[in-house]
Amino acid sequence: MFKNFLRRLTAGLSIFTASTSSAYDNSQYPAFEMATVGRGFENISIHPNDNEWLISECSDAFTPYSNCYLMIYNLRNRSYKRLGLSKNYAYVEGRFSPTGEQIIFVRQPPSKKGGHADVMNSYSNGEIVVMNRDGSNFRVLPIPPNRIISPTLSPSGTKLAYLVAGSNNPRGHETFLAFFEIWEFDLNSGEHQLFAGPMKFYHATTISYLSESEIIAGAFAPAYTSEPKARDYFEPYQGSEIFKIKRGVQSAPEPNYYDFPFAKFPTVDRYGNIFYETAPQKIGFALTRKDILGKITLWREPRMNLGSVSQYAAAPSGDYVAFIYESPSIKPIGGKHALGFFELRNEKWNSVIPPPMNESILVPLKTTH
Repeated sequence: MFKNFLRRLTAGLSIFTASTSSAYDNSQYPAFEMATVGRGFENISIHPNDNEWLISECSDAFTPYSNCYLMIYNLRNRSYKRLGLSKNYAYVEGRFSPTGEQIIFVRQPPSKKGGHADVMNSYSNGEIVVMNRDGSNFRVLPIPPNRIISPTLSPSGTKLAYLVAGSNNPRGHETFLAFFEIWEFDLNSGEHQLFAGPMKFYHATTISYLSESEIIAGAFAPAYTSEPKARDYFEPYQGSEIFKIKRGVQSAPEPNYYDFPFAKFPTVDRYGNIFYETAPQKIGFALTRKDILGKITLWREPRMNLGSVSQYAAAPSGDYVAFIYESPSIKPIGGKHALGFFELRNEKWNSVIPPPMNESILVPLKTTH
């Protein structure tokens, strides 16, 4: 109990030591013009050039049912391109490689009926694909189809980590999947094994390599409990959903980020600065940065739907952070999500509205195996 008390005391005191930008006023909600129509955006990855976003968007623009496509949005010229992959699959969880020369993603059978059982079948048969940007060297990794999310390449490009859910959640639960493990595939040897653990995270959203031997995970409630708000986990760490995990550790360490409540959605720039969301008292939701020296900066999020941000993605340069949020539209057309980004230099929140899916530019691919 004394250890838990010290954790809470430290977290409480940290709110006075965290610095904020001199120009940014955290006592007021910043200006932000939200998109009025929601779309099926599911994921963002930013190229090392800082301009191109790899986006998964689900739409019924080209099929009688909603299917998911890999899109590239250019922040500079606002073009929107659709990668010419087979319509026999849905494509989600796209990521650029550290060099930007490759693309990694999960392909699944499309959920044509849209019911819970059909959606679960789609999730349960995910495969990881690695290919060059032009589609050449197209490889489906020899990993058993499974409930796979967030595949990501190591800095050297020789290993690929990914999250696997151990089970489906019944209809009515907040999340489709539960009890996640971090697996790793060696692209040279073809071996795949647990990166660490077993962890059995009740919930997980993303992983990224911090180095060749360490991963940062957006995850919640490791093996100790099947109840995500169990007092022995939730209270000591203020609901933190961020872990740093070294390869080979046998159990989940304590969360690394609980200076402020509800830390989640971690994302990393090339310099090792960590961006994530928190919910400090008297501020509400805030974009938070912990730099490599440990200094914390807070930027209050715009007034959006409660808890509406579902992903942050830091530009490799650290100059801005892209995000997906829930559109306030009452009757979303084709989905419920919208895009935006926060510029650190001028501390401005911006909306991003790509051209409609049916106006996107098709990019033919050389899908050689």
